[in-house]
Amino acid sequence: MSKDDFTKDLIKSLNKDQGSRVAYNLAEDTSPTHVKRWISTGSKMLDYICANRKGGGLPEGRIVEIFGPPSIGKSHIATQIARSTQDLGGIVVYIDTENATSVENLQNLGVDVSARFVYVDTHCTEEVLAIAEKTILKAKALDKDVPITIIWDSVAASSPKAELLGDYDKDSIGLQARAISKGMRKITGVIGQTNSLFVILNQIRTKIGVMYGDPTTTPGGKAIPFHSSIRIKLGAGQQIKDGDDVIGIQVSAKTVKNKVSPPFRTANFQIHFGKGIVEHEELFDLLRKHGPADLGEYVVEVSGSSQWKKLEVADKSTGEIIIEKKFRKNNFDEVMADMQYKHYIDGLIEASLIKKMSNTDTIDIDTESYEEMKSLAEEFDLDASE
Repeated sequence: MSKDDFTKDLIKSLNKDQGSRVAYNLAEDTSPTHVKRWISTGSKMLDYICANRKGGGLPEGRIVEIFGPPSIGKSHIATQIARSTQDLGGIVVYIDTENATSVENLQNLGVDVSARFVYVDTHCTEEVLAIAEKTILKAKALDKDVPITIIWDSVAASSPKAELLGDYDKDSIGLQARAISKGMRKITGVIGQTNSLFVILNQIRTKIGVMYGDPTTTPGGKAIPFHSSIRIKLGAGQQIKDGDDVIGIQVSAKTVKNKVSPPFRTANFQIHFGKGIVEHEELFDLLRKHGPADLGEYVVEVSGSSQWKKLEVADKSTGEIIIEKKFRKNNFDEVMADMQYKHYIDGLIEASLIKKMSNTDTIDIDTESYEEMKSLAEEFDLDASE
């Protein structure tokens, strides 16, 4: 018997014994590890560092944790993810434990709250995970190919059932972590088998007594970091003002864990209140920094250090300039959206992001992230045994 025949017979036998599909040939089959679709975050740069590919984003069939300090834009990014899911014809289940969701803000950011959007109001950790699991299974039973995104906003505002009932005793210590650990072990398999996306929003807390390194951590124990395929840490930058009015914030997003792309990459963008992610100025800086790109028959470049910037498209064989567009940096979004230039700019963005990702100087491994990843499995085993 050849090795190929032996492999096929073994896979067939395992699936028969288990009564369901558990074994796969990764070269031929679509297994739960295969990413069927990518859900955009609303940021081209964040999409690319998460997936390391054009048209990337967050992978279906995985758990993603987005965490950071208060008012940094976690819910804004989650709303953009919800809109992207709906754009693919999918369903969004938004579990709000903070009671902070604004219908007006959802609609302003393009989310259709009248269809393919389910709002869930609960504060119980066990209920959050149970509702997420039941929703996925029921929706997939109706249409197995429909994209489903579950958003939990947020872990920090959730409480275990015993705590909500006022049942406190010596065993209450670590109750939230144990509840999440138990629920995550169960739901991880469901998410993978159904190609759903589970986005978990979390906050940052300060660890007491830490003298060196990053003193911050996330609530809920180690189960969420352990089960997450991608962890995105948001950092605050400068406020964006229009006169005296604050209209947004500068955000830095770093993938401190990534199982589908190289980790420890950073994307910078702006979040404008009521408008969502704005990144045309950051994209312009990226394109200018990484120079011209060879796009088949053409060479495309953006340049300019004065008030006026310039997009040039040249014939590679003759050097003739066939497109020259001048613009101001703050109007680059209009140039990007113009169909006359969009194809060239999209190609230039992809080429520039590839250069950025291949540059090891862009890798930013902080001590906290490294130590957390190093010890995570050991700590998780300790939590799971409780």
